[in-house]
Amino acid sequence: MTATLMLKSTDTKDCPSKRHLASKLLRGYLHKTSNSLCGIKGYASLIVATDDSNERSSRWARKILAEIERMEEIFRSVGDLTQGAIPFRSGCDIPGVLSRSIVEATTKNSNLEVIPSSLPVGQLLLPEADLQLVLNEILNNSAEADLKAVVTVTGQVEITGRVALCLADNGPGMPAQLLKQATDPFVTTRDGHHGVGLTRVETILDMHGLAWSLISQPGMGTTVTLEVAEALILNPEIV
Repeated sequence: MTATLMLKSTDTKDCPSKRHLASKLLRGYLHKTSNSLCGIKGYASLIVATDDSNERSSRWARKILAEIERMEEIFRSVGDLTQGAIPFRSGCDIPGVLSRSIVEATTKNSNLEVIPSSLPVGQLLLPEADLQLVLNEILNNSAEADLKAVVTVTGQVEITGRVALCLADNGPGMPAQLLKQATDPFVTTRDGHHGVGLTRVETILDMHGLAWSLISQPGMGTTVTLEVAEALILNPEIV
């Protein structure tokens, strides 16, 4: 006899761990799919941009772009289904996340030195794994841009009450035209690189509704500033 298991509508409340696990898995798959879509969208855009005819490849590329845009719209609307159910692990450990990213990036890039300063205390607005991925992409970008890369990391509480991390490197910087395309997939001036690092950064922060900025000038290095947390102000009566 075959039995079909069905959850009652109250089971989710009775077993929150099941919902947390399902939401975490869904969130992870959406994240991975979103990164994959960035690559597909980039290649399809290249085909459309270089061939405005009605050839079969161009027609398929346009269909793919339209479908991806539809899927991206769906992904943007699922926040209530995923984020609200995920307890962020060690949600205040900004220094810990940064430390792990520094170890990973400097182990991968022997030419990289990262100089962190003390950081404000804040409640993370994205999962630690996502923040670590963002930091790794930025640090790796800096390391690949210069033979001896030095990145200083500072933090500040913005007027909005959010904690912003600022990562400034000593690299060659980017000319204005390249800066405009910096987050486009596959835009790179380095041989053997895919040019998707900043695309991933933008994708992840957009998924969480977090602001970020990229400032760069030739000979002046590159500075990336990103919102990561809500500042926590301690009540003097409790301390």
